[in-house]
Amino acid sequence: MGEEQLKRRLQEETQCVKAQAVGKGPLSMEEFSRAEKAIICFCQRRRFPDELICLQNGERVKKSSHLYKLDPILEDGVLRVGDRLDRAAMPDEARHPAILAKDFHLSALILNHVHQATGHGGRNHMLSQLRQKYWIPGACVAIRKTLSKCVVCRRLNATPGNQYMADLPHDRVSPDEPPFTQVGVDCFGPFEIKRGRSTIKRYGVIFTCLAIKAVQLEVLSSLDTDSFIYALRRFVARRGQVLELRSDNGTNFIGAECELKEAIGRWNHVQISDLLLQKGVKWTFNPPAGSHHGGVWERLIRSVRKVLNSILRTQNLDEGLHTVFCEVEAVINSRPITKASTDLNDLKALTPNHLLLLKCKPSLPPGVFQKKDMQKEDLFWRRWVREYLPLLQERQKWQGIKRNFVPGDLVIVVDDSAPRNSWLTGRVVEAKQDRRGYVRRVHIRTKTGFLDRPITKICLLQEVEDL
Repeated sequence: MGEEQLKRRLQEETQCVKAQAVGKGPLSMEEFSRAEKAIICFCQRRRFPDELICLQNGERVKKSSHLYKLDPILEDGVLRVGDRLDRAAMPDEARHPAILAKDFHLSALILNHVHQATGHGGRNHMLSQLRQKYWIPGACVAIRKTLSKCVVCRRLNATPGNQYMADLPHDRVSPDEPPFTQVGVDCFGPFEIKRGRSTIKRYGVIFTCLAIKAVQLEVLSSLDTDSFIYALRRFVARRGQVLELRSDNGTNFIGAECELKEAIGRWNHVQISDLLLQKGVKWTFNPPAGSHHGGVWERLIRSVRKVLNSILRTQNLDEGLHTVFCEVEAVINSRPITKASTDLNDLKALTPNHLLLLKCKPSLPPGVFQKKDMQKEDLFWRRWVREYLPLLQERQKWQGIKRNFVPGDLVIVVDDSAPRNSWLTGRVVEAKQDRRGYVRRVHIRTKTGFLDRPITKICLLQEVEDL
């Protein structure tokens, strides 16, 4: 039965009740019950006419009826569930609940009422409460539909989006470029050292080769722009030309300390960009809050912290901290990036140091030793292609293709520092696709302005087709 038909019937019954009412004022419980009964009877006559005819003639419903197992009875004109629980110590309405079809608009209204009455309860809670008065065959399906349409529940239970895992970018699988050609950078810390009677803080910056996962660690004396520029200049002077530098956006550098994030947010990015432009380096930002876009260096920061915690106890001098950083760098670059074999005849596991320490030195004259080094370097790069790259073939997660976010979708923006109830609601205004047509970043309009977020930091609240 449609919504308009039910509204007309409700208006007719209300007028009838008002006409029969002696006094004025709000409806009494008796009047309300009479109206409810009239609406239920009207719906049942529309949906179960054959069953009602059988029961009115004193017969059981036919076996072909989907109500046959309920052994329905007719009580005061209302079709109810049979009397198998007649001896149970339960209210009459719970022993013989009224039968309603799941596709009634009335059923949807009742389920919405039950859902709100149970404090936006789940399926089992709603089903238990519903059967105290009504019996809806296939109620679980109808309840799931009600839950899926509840905006409050969707807001509280929505999960961040994801999409089929992207292909590895060119800078992760290029054997024709020297190490540290494509680099990711991030900051971590702080570390306390003694200077006289006072304690001062030092920070670390990690430069990660995106191809071979080699690292270089530098100490930052402070969190100002000049300290980072000096560290960047030292890195380029030691490792050679960098084509692209990737980093997190703005204040989203790794390092949970608020001080670190706030200080990085105050960096003079124009000054840093000018330096990189002079050196021919492209600076690429990951989307805000998209920490997984820099997963290569984030994972290595955790490894660096683990080694630092085992080596670094108390360093009283800057020289000690610099030395520890160099030792940690050597340890990280000595870790295997391919599987180690237990067979003594097999080659040793490939490490970043195999490719770093055998780089050609332009200052050395060509000769036999350089040719041998070049042969070894070529061997290690061929092993990198043959042994390391196949390890990256499998997609460890996000293996299913999901619906793309499209402009007009209603979403909530994940904020890890705030409770879910206070997360911003916004609307997608632009969906950015990769070369395979999958959306991985979106531009959102909220009440506070526009935001650029990866899809893993937004939750779909309602599709544009349903608005």
